[in-house]
Amino acid sequence: MSEYTMSRAPSDGELLYRLSRGDEPAYRMLHDRHQAPVFRTSLVLMRTTWDAEEVAATAFFELWRKRDKVRVVDGSVLPWLLATTSYAAKNSLRSRRRYQRLLNRIPHDGDVPDHADEVVRAMDALKISRSVRQALLELNPRDASVVVLCVVHELPASEAAVVLGIPEGTVKSRLSRVKAKLRGTLHEYAPTSEEANA
Repeated sequence: MSEYTMSRAPSDGELLYRLSRGDEPAYRMLHDRHQAPVFRTSLVLMRTTWDAEEVAATAFFELWRKRDKVRVVDGSVLPWLLATTSYAAKNSLRSRRRYQRLLNRIPHDGDVPDHADEVVRAMDALKISRSVRQALLELNPRDASVVVLCVVHELPASEAAVVLGIPEGTVKSRLSRVKAKLRGTLHEYAPTSEEANA
């Protein structure tokens, strides 16, 4: 084996192939390589760091479970992981809302602890405003995935289309529709007339 082969880090495609054969070290390498951006995306979408950790873990569990169906985009599994993270976050929030509605019907003594301080700390660390975060949380999972891939992680529409398994034109139309909707919601981020004409 050459010195180059021994020193070269395996690509995501190689690791995914090994993972499809049940190679656990390959899974650990993919996890270590992509854990940080997956967790950051989870933090944007979830209410607490604990919830974000749970969603990130779900995304990596899906990587293991669906290892034969994962799409590699431009040599990376990260776009697939980010789309999966977005879907996992939406599912988690939907389940929590149902659970909270059930809890609200049950009489209880005292107040439930508020996680607002933790959310504020996370928002400060991510440099994302509460209004932007709320707007992202209100999107449906398909639109949120397009925003996470194309806006947050700046993937081209063609690569987002591969990840999501939809035509590139669909990605572009969803992105255009979501941007128009968010412009209406997030007035403070609308460009000034000078910026629009620049």
